[in-house]
Amino acid sequence: MSRIASDRRQRGIALITALVVVAIATGMAAAIIWRTGLDTRRTATLVQGDQAMEYALGAEAWAEQILARDGRKNPGVTALNQTWAQQLPPLPVDGGQIQGKIEDLQGRFNINNVATPAGLKQFQNLLLALGQDPNLGVAVSQWMNQAAANAGGDATDDYYSRLQPAYLTGQMNMQSVSELLLVKGFTPAVYAQVSPYLCALPVQPGGGAAGGGTTVNLNTASGPVMQSLSQDMTADVVSQIIGERGSRAFSPSSPPAVIAPFKLTGQAYDSNYFLVTVVAQIGSTHVTLYSLLYRNNNEVTAIRRTFGTL
Repeated sequence: MSRIASDRRQRGIALITALVVVAIATGMAAAIIWRTGLDTRRTATLVQGDQAMEYALGAEAWAEQILARDGRKNPGVTALNQTWAQQLPPLPVDGGQIQGKIEDLQGRFNINNVATPAGLKQFQNLLLALGQDPNLGVAVSQWMNQAAANAGGDATDDYYSRLQPAYLTGQMNMQSVSELLLVKGFTPAVYAQVSPYLCALPVQPGGGAAGGGTTVNLNTASGPVMQSLSQDMTADVVSQIIGERGSRAFSPSSPPAVIAPFKLTGQAYDSNYFLVTVVAQIGSTHVTLYSLLYRNNNEVTAIRRTFGTL
């Protein structure tokens, strides 16, 4: 009787052992399958990301060709009726789609122009047109210019070093408009209102604008940016300019008729700087490319390129 019971116990132990081994093997197999699936998805994501990036760079090269061709066809004039300004629908590509647009950055105010007295005045005009405090322009000037900062009282390094967290003024041109969020007075609400009218471009001494810097293209500028060119420029005058350019492109020999009474500073009819934004989607992967293009003598080159954030 005891022998029978012993055999049963041994069979029971063997069965339990077999069940444990099967459970361990099943768990290991599931882990291997899960890891294999994860590696496959990771590899697919990397491949799709590389493919989307190549499509985005291809779109950038296409934009360069369009801008060069428009420059040859329309020397000295950049306007919204040209090919570069046409919005294209999403284009299907292998495994996804791609879409993009070209913007004339000289239709905006270059925040780095604030480093010059004329540029500061122009920025203050823009702030007034947007219903903001013009003293914000002084804070930006002090942020970028050591001489202005030394005369700036609490808007200098002494002010910023007392913040939590503390930091110092830039004392150089801005690389991105988002740096304004570090400047005194630029709350998120203020930034959200003014940033669509701004860009951050290199400033060349003795440039086209008075005192140096980049100019504003009257063929592409928005109303508030045009108002920045003169403190006497009213919204009604701007509306007339926008209406007139709907039927023709302005040029140095054929400017808007209504600007004759105004003493404008920093206006132009051609542009050198453009922003290309490309969104490429391959599978579940999205890649966004922001490329700053510079056109000079109909040669177009990328001088700044970022992925994901502007």
